[in-house]
Amino acid sequence: MPDVLSSEPRKSDADPSSAVSEIQIHAPGRYIVEFRPTERWMPFLRLDVRRPGHADRTVYVPVTTRTSYLLTSSEGGLVLQFDRDDVVAARVRPLTIGDIGALLRRRRRHKRFQLPLGEGLVLQPLFHVSGSQGRELARALGSLAGWGFGTASDNLQKTLSRHFDGPPAEAPERRPTVELKIAVALHLHYPDLWPEFEALLEATGRQFQLFLTLTQPDAALAQRVQARFPGAEITVYENRGRDVGPFIQLLREGKFDPFDLICKLHGKKSGQSGPRMVLGEIWRQVSAFDLIGSRGVVDRIIANFERSPDTQMIGSRRFRLPNEWKGEKAAWGENRAMALNLLEAMGMPSSSRLDFFAGTMFWVRRSALEPLRWLDLPLAAFPEEAGQQDGTLQHALERVLGMICAKIGVASDGDMTTDSREADPIG
Repeated sequence: MPDVLSSEPRKSDADPSSAVSEIQIHAPGRYIVEFRPTERWMPFLRLDVRRPGHADRTVYVPVTTRTSYLLTSSEGGLVLQFDRDDVVAARVRPLTIGDIGALLRRRRRHKRFQLPLGEGLVLQPLFHVSGSQGRELARALGSLAGWGFGTASDNLQKTLSRHFDGPPAEAPERRPTVELKIAVALHLHYPDLWPEFEALLEATGRQFQLFLTLTQPDAALAQRVQARFPGAEITVYENRGRDVGPFIQLLREGKFDPFDLICKLHGKKSGQSGPRMVLGEIWRQVSAFDLIGSRGVVDRIIANFERSPDTQMIGSRRFRLPNEWKGEKAAWGENRAMALNLLEAMGMPSSSRLDFFAGTMFWVRRSALEPLRWLDLPLAAFPEEAGQQDGTLQHALERVLGMICAKIGVASDGDMTTDSREADPIG
């Protein structure tokens, strides 16, 4: 394709001093839209879509360092706006006869990534034009879709909205009548993620005891944590069992005994780049937003525990497995035999139904964890870290943590779902 991205995007004619730039579509038809965004960690760009007679809409589109899209519009007067600080250059041009074979021959393989922007208006990425970066991004988006985060899905679009724009405005929530004692167990193998959790925890507006576990001593981080959350307990453990091993040690050592509820979090990452990185970023942010995304989110979760004494665990509805995207076989992975052996060792029926939160982030009643203490698992019981993706003790416990709970509830950022599947009764 010719280099059509050499010019700077023009400012909005309506407001020359505005930080918003735009491209305009004056007539219905098919167009090639091209963006060269500024360098970014998350491979998405915010677009505001404006059409006469229609409500404005914001979408988040996947981008590489240079990305082309096929835009199909059934009417004119379309305006695509974006922050001029986010885009180095942009252009739109009508689709030509020469494009049909050379440009669009392979677009069908990326049809699943298209974004409906409204009636008669569709934006479809053409990742093959972007070479290896486009192929890598297509793999990342395919991986997200396998977890229910398709490019056009509410799951992904709402998560990106929160990532780019912060939490939505919320009406004040009724505070629970019972002030339950709360512990927050946060494991950070990647200390650089602390500012993200610091901001979220501060916004909860609640009293809690913070237990921070690390895999390396970090005096500067410890000082910052203690300054923000006086009384926080910071413990360094050998890097075994990922986030699960340290959590089990805190339980085993009796650290959680004085508390009614525990919020378990960790700084999940899945690689430093590529498809797994994108999945890991979304996974961590969604889970954290759904569990501690705002004061209202936390209040709703605690109120749910207050209303329903039988509810023992609450996690993100988007990562509760099995679900419509990940069936029972995929949810078990290579962990069924070990998980059932653990249940048997705790004196619980191996017939318990598989029901857990992938990623091991959740709120749980301290009392629900008592069977795990009976296992008395030292950190040495967990394998040495070798990048294992399945089939280890920590992966089996990830499933067992949900299976030992008689009733599980689900939450999402800005929403509380009270319809809870109940696990098989346990003695």
